[in-house]
Amino acid sequence: MKQPLVSCIMPTANRHKYIPFAVDYFLQQDYHHAELVIIDDGKESIAPLLPEIPNIQYFYTPPLGTIGAKRNYACEKAKGEIIVHWDDDDWYAYDWISQQVNFLLSSGADICGIKHIHHYSAIMQAFWQGDAENRNNPNSKPFLAGATMVYRKSFWEQHPFKDLQKGEDEGFVQTPGAKVFAHDYIDGFIAMLHPDNTTIKSFENRNHKKNH
Repeated sequence: MKQPLVSCIMPTANRHKYIPFAVDYFLQQDYHHAELVIIDDGKESIAPLLPEIPNIQYFYTPPLGTIGAKRNYACEKAKGEIIVHWDDDDWYAYDWISQQVNFLLSSGADICGIKHIHHYSAIMQAFWQGDAENRNNPNSKPFLAGATMVYRKSFWEQHPFKDLQKGEDEGFVQTPGAKVFAHDYIDGFIAMLHPDNTTIKSFENRNHKKNH
């Protein structure tokens, strides 16, 4: 049985030092019928950092605006029937794509991903697990980390991302009628945090409050 084509979408801008790692994680995948779709609207093109191979599609554009707009642009360019989010500064296990596809197909869900996330900060020399579960509204769908989402392109075509800089992933998950499945392959993804990352700032603020 032929594997479905998977498009890993990676919006990026001014993140040159992370790009070689993101590309390497993709090239190490054990799922081979896949493409990496890179949308770059940064000040300087990252093209010199990319290998010239058919399954890496690179688009350098004028500023596109919000992350929601960038995700929509990436999905438009994607050739695959399945979309996998691929953040430019995070770590993905070698079998991440194959696991994501299996969870999506076996669960019958519209959107899959994880809600319990491993975080690592080299600067702080800290490793911890964050609970992204939405407890404020027990009747809402599971919260999924945006960097870990997988869904069919046909679903996105009916429910594109909102034009938002923050919260576009949560709005996507909360699409009325969407079946959402939070799987348990939490060891396949690590959020790599850095000074410009809002998550690490929240972690620092939480520690500061605990220590005073």
